[in-house]
Amino acid sequence: MKLLKKLGFVRESNGIVYVWTDKAARKQQPPLVFRLVVVQSTRHPVYLITSVTNQSRLSEKQIADLYRARWGVEVFFRHLKQTFGRRKLRSHAAANAQVELQWSLVGLWSIGLYASHELVSQSIPLERLSIAQSLRAFRRIASDYLHPQQKKDRLHHLLRKALLDEYQRQDKSSRDYPRKKQERPAGKPKINKATPEQIQTAQNIKQSKKG
Repeated sequence: MKLLKKLGFVRESNGIVYVWTDKAARKQQPPLVFRLVVVQSTRHPVYLITSVTNQSRLSEKQIADLYRARWGVEVFFRHLKQTFGRRKLRSHAAANAQVELQWSLVGLWSIGLYASHELVSQSIPLERLSIAQSLRAFRRIASDYLHPQQKKDRLHHLLRKALLDEYQRQDKSSRDYPRKKQERPAGKPKINKATPEQIQTAQNIKQSKKG
């Protein structure tokens, strides 16, 4: 991604950058204003941009927390597609497929929330929550609801045992199989200083917006 700095379209503070293509400038369209934030990951720095330029509204720490939280979102959708079996929806009509997906999300969220509540009640770290085993617990109760359950086989007891083991696994050799695409990190963005022509064009657009 190519960014611009020192364009003067807005009052600039640390981290203010612009995205402004030549095509947009020719059409007299204003530049997009962003704030560039650098987050240090475990391996390399990550460069993020946000349209919230006011740091009092969104601090760098909050941006870093949001970025790191993305992994939980990715894991959730992996559970939705693989563990919960919603890689393909069963509905043929588009409207029905949308409803099916919405209720699938609600169902998986509810199972995760219920299981999380049971772990918290036992002071068990949520990092050990197993969605797969939680699903098995619900399915077991649902499939045998007519028979009285032993105390140890009730839902809340099963959910308290729905845990990931604490075994430290090593990377599988198959993960380096040639079919797996190894993408390089995007790297540091190119930030060019605005040219006098770009600055003048930006000022003209700014004045026309005021008038």
